[in-house]
Amino acid sequence: MILRPALPACLLVAAALAIAPAAHAEPDVYLGLNLVDPRTETIQTGAYVVVEDGRIIEIGQGRPENSRGRMHDFTGVFALPGLIDTHAHISLGAARLGVDDDGAPYLAADHRPDIVAHHARRLLAHGVTTVRNPGGDMAHSRAYDEARAAGLPGPEALHAGEVIDRSPFPFTGLVDRPSETRTIAEIVAEQAQGGARYIKLYESLSEEDLAEGIAEARRHGLPVIGHLSDVSWTRAAELGVDALVHMMPVSPDLLPADQREAYVANRRPGAFAFFEWFEAVDLDSPEIDEMIRTLAREQVHVDATLVAFEAAFRGDDPAFLARDADLFHPDMLASWNEGFRFDLGWTAEDYPRARAIWPKVLELTRRMHEAGVPLTLGTDMANPFIAPGRSMAREAVLHQQAGIPVWDVLRMATSDAARTLGVAERTGALAVGQEADMVFLTADPTADLNALTQVRAVVSDGELYDPEALLAAQ
Repeated sequence: MILRPALPACLLVAAALAIAPAAHAEPDVYLGLNLVDPRTETIQTGAYVVVEDGRIIEIGQGRPENSRGRMHDFTGVFALPGLIDTHAHISLGAARLGVDDDGAPYLAADHRPDIVAHHARRLLAHGVTTVRNPGGDMAHSRAYDEARAAGLPGPEALHAGEVIDRSPFPFTGLVDRPSETRTIAEIVAEQAQGGARYIKLYESLSEEDLAEGIAEARRHGLPVIGHLSDVSWTRAAELGVDALVHMMPVSPDLLPADQREAYVANRRPGAFAFFEWFEAVDLDSPEIDEMIRTLAREQVHVDATLVAFEAAFRGDDPAFLARDADLFHPDMLASWNEGFRFDLGWTAEDYPRARAIWPKVLELTRRMHEAGVPLTLGTDMANPFIAPGRSMAREAVLHQQAGIPVWDVLRMATSDAARTLGVAERTGALAVGQEADMVFLTADPTADLNALTQVRAVVSDGELYDPEALLAAQ
């Protein structure tokens, strides 16, 4: 696999200076704001925020008594803490299928600095100031961090290592496979030593594999993210998994006992489970009730990535898939159109079946929230037809459509996510002492969550960014 070299630091700095203002000694004062506080479910009108050295040093109403600093008039604008996407593969590029010298197939997630920069700027332009990267090559993730430190505008990223899975063939740049000579515990230890913040365990692993990975992650003080299939979410929570991804708990063990044998006998491999499992499941069954109660008791964090499944379920609608085409990197779009997509192999009959179970997906999301399962917003960015940044707004709207109150959804996108990721002491809220991560909206998000797409400006680590400039940058 040929990787393009990273951009020189001097070029990254030059590009950043065209977007962000030069460093300055005076504080920045943002005036006339409507401060939206999801924690207290309040909006403070006519407010100001003073930012110095990347942190919020003062909040008040009217104008500060000491008017020293650079004044920014944002009268009537709604200020919200910077958004946190808890499922964004920031370091991934386009995936491709190849064949090695022995004729064996493989997948590769190429690292393309230009694609990474494209995603980073668009995330930031839509107010996403922090992401959890739930799986990727740590060398590529470090390259992103280094580019950002050198001046590339983009969200702070908290990285998991490569996904650990017993996949049938290699997926370089994304998956690390155990072997007879290299155990899951050894892979976890290597990732911990390489700087991973999370360990990601994937769907082909057995219950024994999962237990081994969790135990080794515990020894290194690292939380475990699970993307699971046959191992049930109930069992994973009992084993100690910290987080689960995708509102697709498709284990046969969670189906009514009289449905399991037929489901296993007739299920098709891959993403058909997205709807076939929901066709078979009874959301009122003891199995689902126990799963939800266990997740709530153990406080296992879930990000539903509803927007990713919506794209799959409407994969037969070209107009729907093209709705955010202005934000897609052309090489990513080409990869999806060539077949790297969740609905690969679906027939014309499969799409109506998938859409028919969509209300059950939303219903399960609502039930988890009402039971006290910690939910955050994640988009699965870098996967098919996910628009970097803008899909966060759509994810919020889909959670509201599930029946979750708007203030709860805004907390999921800000303070709840910060607490879940362990960074609430420094970000996720508009408060004195916090890092200055803010998104300024031209409309009230508490009245309509689609306002999250109407971004006037973004402040990240104290720097003010113009969304139009970020989107125009190449």
